[in-house]
Amino acid sequence: MVHHGALFVVMSLGLVVAAGGELPEQSSLEPWFRLVGRLHPLLVHFPIGLVLAAAAVEAWRWARRERGVSEFTSVAMVLAALSAIGAVATGWINAWQEGQDASRTLTLHSWLGTAMAVVLLAAAWKTRRRDEPPAAAQARLPPARALTLASAFGVGLAGHFGGELVHGDGYVEKALFAALGMDGSADGAAQSAGAVEGDGQTSSSAVVARTVSMGTVDFRTQVLPIFESRCFECHGNGKRKGGLAMDSAASMTKVDDDGVAVKAGEPDGSLIVQRIMLPASDPDSMPPEGERLSETERNLIRTWIKEGGVMEAVAAGVAAAPGAVKGAAPSLDADLTRRATEVAQALRARGVIAQPLAQDDPRLDINASLATPPFTDADLAMLQPAAGAIVNLNLARSQVTDAGVAGLKGFVVLESLRLDSTGVGDAALACVAAMPRLKVLNVHTTKVGDAGLTGLKSAAALERVYAWNSQVTPNGASALASLRPNLRINVGQE
Repeated sequence: MVHHGALFVVMSLGLVVAAGGELPEQSSLEPWFRLVGRLHPLLVHFPIGLVLAAAAVEAWRWARRERGVSEFTSVAMVLAALSAIGAVATGWINAWQEGQDASRTLTLHSWLGTAMAVVLLAAAWKTRRRDEPPAAAQARLPPARALTLASAFGVGLAGHFGGELVHGDGYVEKALFAALGMDGSADGAAQSAGAVEGDGQTSSSAVVARTVSMGTVDFRTQVLPIFESRCFECHGNGKRKGGLAMDSAASMTKVDDDGVAVKAGEPDGSLIVQRIMLPASDPDSMPPEGERLSETERNLIRTWIKEGGVMEAVAAGVAAAPGAVKGAAPSLDADLTRRATEVAQALRARGVIAQPLAQDDPRLDINASLATPPFTDADLAMLQPAAGAIVNLNLARSQVTDAGVAGLKGFVVLESLRLDSTGVGDAALACVAAMPRLKVLNVHTTKVGDAGLTGLKSAAALERVYAWNSQVTPNGASALASLRPNLRINVGQE
């Protein structure tokens, strides 16, 4: 189908010449093909809307036993068929230009979309209005309506797979199961723990471990938050734009024609570093939208790769949380273990990643940052029965408030708390003093300021605070650091 897309390029170049310009050199044609490919999202919605509308009209006419195909359906199916050709052509070019791996979802989307373009052409032929005897028109009506309805189902299914490419696998199903109060995972807690699929992609936000070793840069609390906030929108949680899943070590270290995302020990040879260093005007620069990564963030990623690019299995609990309290883990009594299991099951039904730290450790690692709809104060009440068993709690990008977070005072074994990219402020940190084991606190991109930071001086176990893009000032961080010399506070100036 690439030759259809080439037609768009030729037409575009023709417009350039007509305007008095000059044809670009052959080496510069690639940006034009990239432009054509990126027209796919614009073109693909037009035939979908037309076909669904035509199917609705014909279903209504069939229910009312009206004779003949409506004039609207006849026009809509012709326009849908023609626009589908452009949508399919630009889709194939987009996959080629963006370097998409032949994943199952992409394959289904591509070939089903191509097949539906053919079906739409047949449907357009059958639904066309023409002068013919009434008997012939009536004989043509059943196949015309059948093709119209089949087209609607087919383009809807192809659109579903396209949505999964953009939003991640199970985008609709997860919301459906959550609405029905069901655990939508195919294997219960095993998938929630980030079980690895055949191609190395995880079914949750868990990162697959290659090795477990610690350098000066901690992946879990320094690098992973950057990936989650700036990269996972396209390259995580089931999404693999450009064939890259940044929540899979197998994908991050896979060598393809462009190179390798993470080349252990060699930052300059890693595509991630190359892309984040490009100017914003370059179409390959990452992230493609929003503010550029800060110098601190880029240096963290570079140092992490230089130290080996180790990706810890975060959700599965393969690697201990950074700064975890040394010594034996507290044992849980039978009643608390039962409640922890029940809470984890209820959270998974809510769309939250919740699993034990390990097979022989029933304490919980909870990630509510991906829940749909977002986690709220009302949802925090679900955690209370297992408060004494929750070790890691990720509330990033949720809709929790100061009042809700401040009520987490019974979480006495909590070691890592993430509140980044939420609307919480200083009042939310009232809970920290009552958490004797809390080691890592992430409040970047929040309303937390110097006053809230000052309140952390009584948190004796706290070792690391991440507060860049918050209202914490360098002076406020320095003031707390002078009281707590062993406490590292990152406000974006390291």
